[in-house]
Amino acid sequence: MSNQTAARNKDNYLRAKAAFNDKDLDRCMSYYAPDHQIRSRDVGPGREHIQQSLASTRESWPDIQIVVEHAVAEGDWVMGHCLTTATHSQPVMGVAPTGRRVQAMFWDLHRFNAQGQIVETWNLTDSLAIMQQLGLVPSRG
Repeated sequence: MSNQTAARNKDNYLRAKAAFNDKDLDRCMSYYAPDHQIRSRDVGPGREHIQQSLASTRESWPDIQIVVEHAVAEGDWVMGHCLTTATHSQPVMGVAPTGRRVQAMFWDLHRFNAQGQIVETWNLTDSLAIMQQLGLVPSRG
């Protein structure tokens, strides 16, 4: 695996995030392989699962923006550490919209195929931070 492949995969990862931020789900999905698999949830193979997940996120948080704080690429793998910011303008987790700005970190790991498309994804979101900001659990400190 060359450094060029890792650089291409990292670039495609960043382009997918930019397309999501631009609300261009079709362009975003072009970076995912047709047989893409979400590994952090028990769903079957197929790009439609990640498309549904991203569309649902966009519906819940219409103005969500993702800032990639760090992205590291090695071979077929890209790992990202991201900050999301959105306005709580839709019901989320049973909480009516508050109009508050909500921020949360997430980490994602992706494996790419030889064509530079994402074939596997693992996600970890700081859901506790979201629940605290929505008032579902008390904040520490």
